[in-house]
Amino acid sequence: MRRVATRRLFRCGRVVIQDGCRANATLPHAGLAIGALLAGAAIDMTSHALHPFFQGLALVSILFAAGVWAWPETSPRHEGLWSSLRPRVRIPATARPAFWRVAPALFATWATGGSYLSLGVSIHVFGLTHGLEQGAVVTALAGTGALACFFARHASASATLRFGTLALAAGTALTLLAIQLGSIWAYLFALPLAGAGFGTCFYGAVRSLAPLAGPHERGELFAAIFTVSYLAFGGPVVVAGALVTSLGLAATTIGYGFVIICMALAAFLGKARG
Repeated sequence: MRRVATRRLFRCGRVVIQDGCRANATLPHAGLAIGALLAGAAIDMTSHALHPFFQGLALVSILFAAGVWAWPETSPRHEGLWSSLRPRVRIPATARPAFWRVAPALFATWATGGSYLSLGVSIHVFGLTHGLEQGAVVTALAGTGALACFFARHASASATLRFGTLALAAGTALTLLAIQLGSIWAYLFALPLAGAGFGTCFYGAVRSLAPLAGPHERGELFAAIFTVSYLAFGGPVVVAGALVTSLGLAATTIGYGFVIICMALAAFLGKARG
């Protein structure tokens, strides 16, 4: 009986971890897809969309923050309120080898998001000047990523990460080819493939790491995951923006894409070795 109860407890814990990983991977992509489309539509509707849109976004953020405070706490409370707000970023010893193997996947995923949101390839290369068109590009990338995470929910973490890294590398390569050819149709064909990799690459990485930390360590591990992810989201874009003035948009985009491809393939090989 004790063995059966232990197996059931382990199975329940695994299900909770998987559900949490799916939410952490799917919801950011879904929010990005919805927000980009709404912002693009608002820009087309009025020339003064900036302030109302960000005011609405601030209001939604306040409502979500209030919801977090109202949500029942499942973890034990050990410290005071102000002490709990001190940032804690740590990779548990049990997760460190796996973390550094999948870190390139985290980098490649969010560097891809940064490139689509900042470099403006769809505007300058393909002439998509309307706000709704530009938002639809981001929605196609992030929305496909969210759907891919949903459909990959029954696959193993390793299989999800392998698919994600290869899909991201292939989708990025096809995107670079479309830019070289100046073909909007090739670009639209590459978008869903890159989007599927954008979602499952991050989902597979999170699912690979989450079970390696204890319940008391998981918050710090997720902080490390998102620190790497958001540094990749913003840092390479700043470098690319500085290089655009001297190298041009096309050359910078190709170099940027080449880095993403190398990182995705490095994560694929690292996972294969691990």
